[in-house]
Amino acid sequence: MRVDISEYPKAISWEMKSFSMPNIPRGTSGMKENLRVILEMVRNNISPSQKLSIEGSESKIDLGTACVRLRPMKLLLKTQNGWELSEEAKKWLDTDDDLYLAAFLCSRIKFLAEILYYLDEPKTAAMLQDIAINEYKLSWKTKSDINARLVWLRQLGLVEFQDFSLLYFLTDLGKEFVKNIEIVEPITQDFSFDETINESELKISDWAIGSCANVSRERKASIGYIVGDMKQFQSTISEYIQLISGRKTFDQILEYTIENYDIAASSLRSFLTTLTNMSIIERKSATIYDITDTAKAWREKEQILDLLCIMHRQFGFMFEMLSVLEHRSMSNKELAATAKVSYGFKRENIDEIRKRVSIFLTAKLIRNDSIDTYTITSRGKKLLSLISVDEPIDPDVGVEDDLKYESDLNTQFFTELRLAAKDSSNFERLEKQVKVAFEKLGFEAQWLGGTGKTDVLIKATGNSLTTFSVTVDAKSTMSGNVTDGLVDFDTLEEHKRKHKADFSAVVGGSFQNERLIKRAIEHKVVLIDIDTLETLISNHSDVPIQVTAYRKLFENPGIANVSYLEEEREKIKRYGQLLHAVMDCLIAEREDEVTQGILQERDIYRSLRKNDNFSCAPTIDEISAMLQFLASPLIGCVEKSKEGYSAIGTLDDAAQKFDFYSRMCK
Repeated sequence: MRVDISEYPKAISWEMKSFSMPNIPRGTSGMKENLRVILEMVRNNISPSQKLSIEGSESKIDLGTACVRLRPMKLLLKTQNGWELSEEAKKWLDTDDDLYLAAFLCSRIKFLAEILYYLDEPKTAAMLQDIAINEYKLSWKTKSDINARLVWLRQLGLVEFQDFSLLYFLTDLGKEFVKNIEIVEPITQDFSFDETINESELKISDWAIGSCANVSRERKASIGYIVGDMKQFQSTISEYIQLISGRKTFDQILEYTIENYDIAASSLRSFLTTLTNMSIIERKSATIYDITDTAKAWREKEQILDLLCIMHRQFGFMFEMLSVLEHRSMSNKELAATAKVSYGFKRENIDEIRKRVSIFLTAKLIRNDSIDTYTITSRGKKLLSLISVDEPIDPDVGVEDDLKYESDLNTQFFTELRLAAKDSSNFERLEKQVKVAFEKLGFEAQWLGGTGKTDVLIKATGNSLTTFSVTVDAKSTMSGNVTDGLVDFDTLEEHKRKHKADFSAVVGGSFQNERLIKRAIEHKVVLIDIDTLETLISNHSDVPIQVTAYRKLFENPGIANVSYLEEEREKIKRYGQLLHAVMDCLIAEREDEVTQGILQERDIYRSLRKNDNFSCAPTIDEISAMLQFLASPLIGCVEKSKEGYSAIGTLDDAAQKFDFYSRMCK
C-alpha cells in the first residue's frame, strides 16, 4: 500500500540530522530486508539479548546492539519498558511502502536526499563525495559513507549503477521521488556581505594579466580532475609542482599520491592530464614528468589570481563567467545554459560549472547572492577591469540592426528554453516556451494544458492539401533527460484524436532512452529535444521556409531529424542567390554601349552557368521566372521591353520594398 506524499515525514534541520546510515548487518538479503527483520523482532517483543540471524552475514551482534545503532534516526525509541517502534517505523512495516522508508531516511540523514538531487546528471561515487566535502562541509576521508548511502538508494530502487563507467544515475522512480522530498542547502553565511568591498588593489602579477591577452576562443570546456578538496586546489597544485620539480617518474608521483590521498593510478593520470592541459607540467618521456616555465613563474608568489589567469588561458568560460555574473545573479543551471547557448559549450555541463563556482568562491571573485545563486564581488569586478574576456558568441556579425536584435532575443529565448526543460517543479514554464518556439517557426500555436488536453496545439496553415496540425506534449525533468516512464503513449494518442490532429510530438531536454525512442517510432510520435528545437529556430531565422514544409519533420517518427528540411532550405537559399546574381548581371551591363543594359534570359544564363555560388547552374526557366518577379509592379527593379530586360533599380531598392512588405505582413 502506498503512503500519500502529504504524509511523508518533514525534514529536520541539517544540524539535527544523523551522519550515518543505519549500521546493520548487510547479508545476502539486503539492508532493507534486514532492517525489516530487526523491526519485526522489536514489534514481537523478542529479547534484546537475542543474537541476530542474518543470512549471508557473519555478524554476531544481538538485537539490543542493533537497536542502539538505529536509535539516532528515531526508527526505534527507548522507553522504561524497553525498545518500541516509532510511528514512522510502524507505518513502513504496515504499508510495506519503500518510498515512505526512503522519505523517512532522507528526512533524518545528512546528504542522502542531496545525493538524489545531485544525480540530475550521472556521477561517480568520488564526484558525490567531493560535493559532500566541498559544499556540505562533511569531513569524509574515505568513500565508505558515500558508498553506504548509495547501497541503500540502490536497494530502494531509486539509483542504478553502471559497471563499465562507474557512474550512478537516477532510475525513473528516483526522478519522480526526488520531486517530493526536501533538499537541504547548508549555507548559513550572510549573502549580502561582500568581504572584498574595501580592498584597494589586487594581488596579481603583470605576467599573469598579460597571459590573458588574445586567448583562443577554442579553449577546453572541461577543467578535468583535481586531487583532493576543490577548495584547496591552489595548495594542491603548489604541492605537486614542488613534488614534480626536477623531474619525477609516474611511479614516484603515484607512491606519494597513494600515501597522501589514497586514490587509484587512473585518478592520478587524470590529474596529471589536468596539470598538463593547464601548462603546469609536461611529459619528458613516456614515464617522466617535469614542471614548465609557467609553473616556475607562478611558484615565485603562488598567488591565486595568477593561477586563475593560467586556467583562463586554457579553459573556456572562466573569467567569462565573471562577466556574466556582473550583469545579474545566476544559479548553476542558468550558468550551464548560458555556457551552452552563448559561449560554445557542446552541452550543459553543470559539473564543470560547479568546479568554476567552487574555484571562484575560494578566490573570493564571486559570492552567494542567495542559497543557490551567485554574484560577482568587488574583487571580481576589479579583475575584470584588467582582463579581456570573450564576448558571447554572435552568429550574426555584420547583419542589419533589426536582424541583430532578433538574434539577441533568440539567445535569451534559448537560455530560458533550456532552463524551463529542467524546471520539473513548474511544468507550465516549458509548455509556454514551447508555444513561443513553434510560433517562431511560423505555426499558429495554442497553449492548452490541463486534464485531458494536449499541452500545446500547433497548426501549419496552407491549402486544403498542405494544412496540418500537431499535438505537442512538453516534458520537463530535473536532469533534462526524458525517459520512457514519463511518456504515456496511449494518452498522446487520445490527445491526437480529441484535437483531430495529424501528428503527435513530445518536446523535452533530451531523449537518450532506447526503449523510449523505439516506442515513439511504433506509436508514430516525434521526439524533439531542445538542441533540435534551437537548431530549427536558428535555421528558420537564417533561411525561413514555408511553415507547411515542416510536415516532413513530423512524418518521420522517433528522434526529430532536421535534415528532412534541408532540401527546402537549399531551395530558398538558391532563390536568394539567384535574385542577387540576376540583378548583378543587369546592373553590370547598365553602362554598356552595345547592349545598352538590355539582356535576354540566355545572356544571363551564359554569365551564371559557371558561377561558383550555385551547386548546379540556374536553368533558363529559373532565370525567366526571377526576371518576371523582379519586373512585377510589386518589386519594379527590372524593366521588360521587346528586346529583353534591363535594371531600373538596385538591390537596395528591392531590399527596402521587401522590408516594407514584411512590416505590412506583421
